[in-house]
Amino acid sequence: MPPDRDELIAYGPLLSDNGATWLGTAALVRGPDPDTARAILTPDRYADIEVHNWQFGGRS
Repeated sequence: MPPDRDELIAYGPLLSDNGATWLGTAALVRGPDPDTARAILTPDRYADIEVHNWQFGGRS
């Protein structure tokens, strides 16, 4: 779990269809900008970290 959980909405693993292989992690966070949201995940554990604008009800 990320250490700063104040703005954390949801966090968990992305698994393969059979549930046996870890493919990545999904984190829904509220943040002022993409860099703040990206900092929730430890960069050295991931090949890439994608950040997408989102608001409750759909993409903004």
